[in-house]
Amino acid sequence: MTKYYLRQRHSIDDGVNIVFDENFQASYLVSGRTGKKHDELHVQDMSGRVLVRIQQTSYGMLPRFSLRYRGHTVGSISFTLGHLGDLVYVRQLGWLISGNFMAGRYLTTHNTKKLLSVKPNIRPDGIYNQLTVTFDSQAPVHIAIAALLDIWGTKSNPLTRFRWLPGQSENYKLTYCRH
Repeated sequence: MTKYYLRQRHSIDDGVNIVFDENFQASYLVSGRTGKKHDELHVQDMSGRVLVRIQQTSYGMLPRFSLRYRGHTVGSISFTLGHLGDLVYVRQLGWLISGNFMAGRYLTTHNTKKLLSVKPNIRPDGIYNQLTVTFDSQAPVHIAIAALLDIWGTKSNPLTRFRWLPGQSENYKLTYCRH
C-alpha cells in the first residue's frame, strides 16, 4: 500500500495540482477542468507524459465521463441521483466508490477487495486528500478519479461558497435572511 497526497480543490487557485508520495516528493501532476462537454482532467507523470484522461462526455446536473488509461478506454463514470447517497459505480472496471464525497472520505472496492481509501489530511500549507492505494499500478487511475470526485464534491457542497473552510480566506461574511 502506498500513500499519496492530493491537495483539495478548494485550497488551490491555479489549475495544476501536484500529487505527492508518502515522503512528500512530487509524483504526479493533475491538470484540466470539468463542467462542459469535452473538458478533460489529466494525470501526468513528472516527465509530462499523460497517463490518464477523464473526458466529460455529457453535461448538466448528472454528467458522464470517459476514463482512458495509457490511450485505452478502461471505464466510464456517471453521476446519478444515487450521488446524493454518495455511491458511484465505475463501469467496465467494476469498481464501487462509496462514502462521503463532500467530506472527502470514501472507499473504492472491487468485489470485496479494498483498492483505495481517501480521507482528508490537514498540513501546514493546506488540506490534502490522503489516498491509500492498494496496487501501485492503479495509482494514476485512482488519483484521476479522486481529483474528479474532489471537484464534484466541492461543486455540490454549499459550504464551499462560504470562506470558513480551512485553507480558505480567514475573512468571511455572514449574511442573514430577514422575513
